[in-house]
Amino acid sequence: MGKQTVSIRGFTLMELMIVIALAAVILAIGAPNFRDFRLNNRLTAVANDFLASVTLARTEAVKRQQSVSLCASDNPAAATASCADGNFARWIVFEDANGDCERDAGEPILRAEVGRDEGGDSDSDTSRQLRGVADGNCISIGRTGFTRDLPDSATRFVFCDARGTDLQPGTDQSVGRGIILNRTARAQITRDPAIIDSWELECPP
Repeated sequence: MGKQTVSIRGFTLMELMIVIALAAVILAIGAPNFRDFRLNNRLTAVANDFLASVTLARTEAVKRQQSVSLCASDNPAAATASCADGNFARWIVFEDANGDCERDAGEPILRAEVGRDEGGDSDSDTSRQLRGVADGNCISIGRTGFTRDLPDSATRFVFCDARGTDLQPGTDQSVGRGIILNRTARAQITRDPAIIDSWELECPP
C-alpha cells in the first residue's frame, strides 16, 4: 500500500496583501468611532461620579447634622486638599464646620475625585483633557438636606472635552453632559443641547 501525499497550500503574496489592505480599511473606519465611544463613556462616568458625590454630601449632611460641601480642587488627593476656582474635573466633598464652602485645616474629607484625564494633562496634549465648568465654585448642603444659598453657590454644571458641547454625530444630543442641581440637593443629567446652551457655560477648548 503506497504512501499518501498530503499537499499543504499556503497563502500567496497577493492574497496576504489583499487581507492586509482590508484590515487597514476596517481599522481606518472603526478607529475614530472607537475613540468617540471611549470618550463618551468617560464623560458618562465622570457625570455619574459627580451625582454620587452630591448624593453622598446630602446624606452626610443630614446624618452628621452638619454642613457638608463639594468644591472643585486642584489637589484632591493631597492631605491638604483645598478648594479652587474653576475646573470641576476634580473635586472634594468635605465636612464644612463653619459653612464657608472652603476647606479649612481639620475639616475631614469624605470623598476625593482625582479626575479621568487619560494622559491629557500636558500643555501639548489637550485633546483628552476633561473640563467641568459651573455657574459657581461650590455646593453647600445644610443639615436639612437642602442646598445653602451662598454668594458663590453652583447649581449648573457641564462636563466636556475637546469636542465641546456640539451635537453627537447622528443624534440630537449634546456631546457634553449637563447636570442640574435643585434646591433639595438632588441632581440630574441632561444632554439636551437647548438646555445646556441656555446656561451659557462655555466649555474651554
